Amino acid sequence: MVGRFLVFLGGVIVVALFVALLAPLFIDWTDFRKNFEDQASRIIGKKVVVHGAVDARLLPFPSVTLHDVRVGQELDGSPLVQVEQFSMDAELAPFLSGEALIFDMRVVNPKVKLRLLKDGTLDWTRGSQPEIPARTVVLENVHVSGGDVQFIDDQSGRSRHVTGLNAEMSAKSLAGPWRIEGDAALDGAHGNFTIASNQPDENGILRMRTRLQPEKQPVTVDLDGELKLVDRRPNYQGTVSASIENRDGKKTAKGDLPPRLKGKFELTNESVRIPEYRLEVGAVDDPYVVTGEATLDTGSKPQFLLIANGQQIDVNRIGNQGANGKTTRDAGLSARQRLNALIQIVSQVPVPQVPGKASVRLPAIVAGDTTIRDIQLDVQPAGSGWTIDNAVGTLPGRTQVEGQGKLNLQGQPSFVGQMTVASNQPTGLAAWLAGSVDPAIRQLRQAGFSADVSLTHDRQTFDNLEIAVGQATLKGRLDRQAAANQTPTLNVALAGDALDLDALRALTGLLTGQDAGDNVLDHKITARLKADKFTAFGVEAADVETNFTIADGALAVEKLAVKNLAGAEVTATGRAEGSLLDYKGSGEITFKSADPGSFFTMLKQHLPQHPVMDRLVRNAAWYTNTALRGALTLGGDEGDGLTLTLAGVSNGSRVNLDYRMSDLLALTGKGTTSLEATLENSVTSILFGQAGLDPLPVEADANGRMTLKVQAEGTEPADAQLTFATDRTSFTAGGKVDVRPQAFMNGQLAVSLESADLDPYLVMNGIAVPQMGTGLPFKLTTNATIDGDKIAFADVAGHAADNEFSGALTVDRKAEKTTASGALALSKADAVWLGEAIYGPMTDAATGNLSAGALGLPVFKDMDVSLKLSAKEFWPGWSGAISDFTSDVAYRGDELQLNNIKGGWDGGSLDGSLLFTNANGTGFFQTKLALANADLAAVVWPRDGAPVASGKFGLGLSMEASGKSMKDIAGSLNGSGELRLGETSVRGLNLGMLAPLLAATDPMQDQLNAGKVHPIVETLLNNGEAKLPPTAIPFNVTDGVLRFQNVSVTTDQAKVVGNGQIDLPQERINASLNIALNPGGEVLPGAEPAIRLDFSGLLASPGRTMDVTDITGFLSLRAFERERRRVERLQSNVLEKQRLRREVALFKFNDLERQKAVAFEAQQQAEEERLRDLAAAQAERERQAAEAKAKAEAEAKAKADAAARVKAAEEKAAADAARRAQEQLSVPPENSLNFEPVPGLPGVQMPQ
Repeated sequence: MVGRFLVFLGGVIVVALFVALLAPLFIDWTDFRKNFEDQASRIIGKKVVVHGAVDARLLPFPSVTLHDVRVGQELDGSPLVQVEQFSMDAELAPFLSGEALIFDMRVVNPKVKLRLLKDGTLDWTRGSQPEIPARTVVLENVHVSGGDVQFIDDQSGRSRHVTGLNAEMSAKSLAGPWRIEGDAALDGAHGNFTIASNQPDENGILRMRTRLQPEKQPVTVDLDGELKLVDRRPNYQGTVSASIENRDGKKTAKGDLPPRLKGKFELTNESVRIPEYRLEVGAVDDPYVVTGEATLDTGSKPQFLLIANGQQIDVNRIGNQGANGKTTRDAGLSARQRLNALIQIVSQVPVPQVPGKASVRLPAIVAGDTTIRDIQLDVQPAGSGWTIDNAVGTLPGRTQVEGQGKLNLQGQPSFVGQMTVASNQPTGLAAWLAGSVDPAIRQLRQAGFSADVSLTHDRQTFDNLEIAVGQATLKGRLDRQAAANQTPTLNVALAGDALDLDALRALTGLLTGQDAGDNVLDHKITARLKADKFTAFGVEAADVETNFTIADGALAVEKLAVKNLAGAEVTATGRAEGSLLDYKGSGEITFKSADPGSFFTMLKQHLPQHPVMDRLVRNAAWYTNTALRGALTLGGDEGDGLTLTLAGVSNGSRVNLDYRMSDLLALTGKGTTSLEATLENSVTSILFGQAGLDPLPVEADANGRMTLKVQAEGTEPADAQLTFATDRTSFTAGGKVDVRPQAFMNGQLAVSLESADLDPYLVMNGIAVPQMGTGLPFKLTTNATIDGDKIAFADVAGHAADNEFSGALTVDRKAEKTTASGALALSKADAVWLGEAIYGPMTDAATGNLSAGALGLPVFKDMDVSLKLSAKEFWPGWSGAISDFTSDVAYRGDELQLNNIKGGWDGGSLDGSLLFTNANGTGFFQTKLALANADLAAVVWPRDGAPVASGKFGLGLSMEASGKSMKDIAGSLNGSGELRLGETSVRGLNLGMLAPLLAATDPMQDQLNAGKVHPIVETLLNNGEAKLPPTAIPFNVTDGVLRFQNVSVTTDQAKVVGNGQIDLPQERINASLNIALNPGGEVLPGAEPAIRLDFSGLLASPGRTMDVTDITGFLSLRAFERERRRVERLQSNVLEKQRLRREVALFKFNDLERQKAVAFEAQQQAEEERLRDLAAAQAERERQAAEAKAKAEAEAKAKADAAARVKAAEEKAAADAARRAQEQLSVPPENSLNFEPVPGLPGVQMPQ
């Protein structure tokens, strides 16, 4: 330890000094190679030489890189320190001020040699003294990589080698404080280290904290002390603390810390001295404490001394295992083996040959994970062994062990005496002894025994044995012998108030061990057990007594009587021997139970899981008052591997069972297995319950018989057949099926069912179908294929009453609820039946009307079925059936959808969808239908034995409704649609009746009234047929009432307008038809020949009334007009004569007036001529005056213009004269240009 630590410490110090020699590069140098070597040699005190290249730069920051730097020299010429490459970067500003702030330094592959001389001094300290510029260099980050330190110890002749040294260092100055973190491998042992130091004081003492963490050992060692040189020898002393780390990540109990140590230390070249220490182990609040001192001499004569609690313990001699001995627990060791190991260790301790006494008192001994507390040992030497006066200790699990007796250590070790073991926490003891805890032991709060023992390697005898297991106490004897090369024997005789065989076996296993050949069942066992309460294999029984032996593969049960085994009384005797290849045996068993439910539950808990057992437990109530007697045979003359026969009664059913295996290897999936079981009972519901169903106590056919036959070869699917038969009903299912639990019932079965009345069986099994109770003859055949995912029913065929069906169906076995899909073809289907599957009964049985009661529950609540349904006839609930019906049916428990409906109805084609929903008693209905080219005559009401109308029609309808009863749903119908009529003929609607009506009423002289007109109109209206053109009738549905308004049809003979409403729930109609006859040329203002027909009553046969008020008024007005015209003709004759007389007088007067007008006109023309002559003369005079005036004005204007021209000429002449006078005063120079004006032209005035 000291050598390793000093190697680490020395290597780190050398690296630190080497860093110190690099830093002063920036203090004072220009020729930096030479100056660096000189100053570094002065700082370190050793010769420093740079053999490689030197690279340096100043900007952007000072940086230098040196290659192959060597420090000092050995006698053989090799350097003490050699660095492959060193580089550093410094801040420029501090450098200019005379300081060096080195923010990054890198030292690559340094190699260091340290030698410890024979006088104990380091060769590095010899020679010149170093001069360290402590305050002028700051190191921020120093990276050392690939370091190699070789430590040569001339004192002991040993050498240590540090490799892979990597470190991160920093320092405020070269003198400190330093911070160093790194890792390295010492002689191949890798670890981490941390060093933190202050600056040396005035005496050269360096305060330093060191942490060492070896990689392979989960321990951390912290040293805090002072490092100094005493006579050139390093000395490091201070306080030490160490603890074990939890590096594997496992959680520890709260307050349970690993062992930890504190003390003082002193390290020198020769020794490691711990003058005092305190070791704590275990929980903080209650640790195990060891105090003492230790010394490790590493000089020329190494030796080790350890003193604890004032007693000197020679660890190297205990068990002769030394430092390599293991202290961890071996989970495979039993108590007997641990005792043997302890005896082997004790036997190596020399027995003093003089009289004496030794007493040991230890609070605890901790070895690995084992703590033995409160140890008291009083022994005396006894020749070849020890006499143990008292031995007391507390083992794990709060187990108190006490013993007294003679321990012989020579030859075959043995112990004879008295032993008591009491554990208050058996789980802890088992975990320590075996490394695991048997589930049986976990149930115990305390366990122990006391006995007079005689223990040797070959035989262990426990006389006067008293065993405490929990609260139970057993008394008796136990003797185990294990001679060499022989089967060990175990004789047990125990009796008490309670016996837990599992716990007893587990405790015995702890003592005998779990190694091969040491298991309890590998012994020859003779047992006599009796207990008021007996527990074995997790099964509890009361009042149990048994005698049995196990030897050489043979089990002989002389007696087994159990008064209460999970509510059943069981007795058994028998014997079995041999192996799986050669065996034989026989036995008898009886079983009685008034209620075997608890017994079945117990079997389920302890047998391998199987669906049959699950169903047996669930239906245990159907097996009350069971009494069976059986025989078991193994091997035998017939060569059967195993035969079990049972016979008896169970809940009134006669039971017979025969189970056979051709070979015991059938238990492993080989050989042939067969089973035949028969149940007979006069009450068929009991048979159904015992078969695994959940029947109701409803009587069906009497005297039923159910038979199951199964035969299997190995793991192949078994041939199985299940039959049920009465006088009126038979059921058979047979084929190849898998009986293994993981694939139970997978296979193929042919199924047939035929019953004269299936209704009672449906009610018995809780299946309620709509409209049941009237008897249901039923027949079904199908082939079923079953696998882990689904059940596929193929070739389904049969009939339910007179309704034949066929198809295929697949049931999903993995779905949470019953999920099926397939195709089903019926001879007929009924929408009311389907609706009742969702809503319950839809009509009141007493009145036949829609039910006003609350909706019932869906018949098949937890089902999810998708079917492709087809039916030759589908009855929708109104007139006529839909032929060739197909639909995609989706049943979701509370919802039924009929999508993609297609079929033929009333000679037309129908498609659409239906939706029925029942959400917790609230029903919802939705439909969308489309009908085309249907025959109108088949749906209208008849009149006089014939349809009232004929033709083709189509229908588009969309409706929905909701409510809590069928009456509410029908009353809340809402939607819309359109009725499309083609060319329609309507009987009893003679639209051409007006002409014969007029012919019949015009000759009538009496006053016309409705009473006279009505029979004539009704007769004429009925004696004819209307041809109506194609018509669209839109309608809407609100609250169950269908309404149409202002539906108009116009022909050449009349205009027909209809209005009305149909109460859909009541199927009643209230409508009117207004017929406005076309009067043609018989139009009368203020009167219209119209008739109104009113229809009311049941939709299938409504009554008709006729209102002839309008047409009666028309006919009355027509009679009035005829009388008015006769009177007007008489009056016109008188008036005509008066008119003629007035016209003659007028003609005479007009002639006289005409003559007067001619004379007056001639006089008027003469006067007009005179006036025209006077006007012409006046106009001539005015023209001449105007011409004279215009001439005078022209002459005056000419005179004025002439005067103006004269004046202008005079002014121009004056101006010309003045200009010429001016020009003569000025003599132009010689040869100058002549600018005199050109002689004027006649009539041209020159400009001035």
